[in-house]
Amino acid sequence: MKVFLKSTLAALMICALASIAVFAAAKDKVKTENVTFPSDVMVNGTLVKAGDYQLKFNEESGELAIMKNGKVKAKTTAHLQPRSEKAKDTAVRTIDKNSIAELISVTFGGSNQDVVVGASGGAVTGNN
Repeated sequence: MKVFLKSTLAALMICALASIAVFAAAKDKVKTENVTFPSDVMVNGTLVKAGDYQLKFNEESGELAIMKNGKVKAKTTAHLQPRSEKAKDTAVRTIDKNSIAELISVTFGGSNQDVVVGASGGAVTGNN
């Protein structure tokens, strides 16, 4: 009986430790950061008004979500692109298109990768 009890407790402890490791690994795949957009920003065809937001990037699904008060305001596809060095701070980069700022990338502070908006893919070629 003692051997059975010890074996059962050991198995439960191993399962508990394994589940913690799996949870920690899964959590690392989602990056979250609070940002302030000083002006309106276009994200995947959706106009996001100036203000405070939470950015969530899911590395596995390649989805960047812009949230406010727990509600998704905009979503877009994104991919990781290596940086030459770790970012000191979180940065949001936009490009001006027809007098409207359009989100092109996000860098999370401490990361050595940029989250670039749009699908990853091969080179763009023209017609001959």
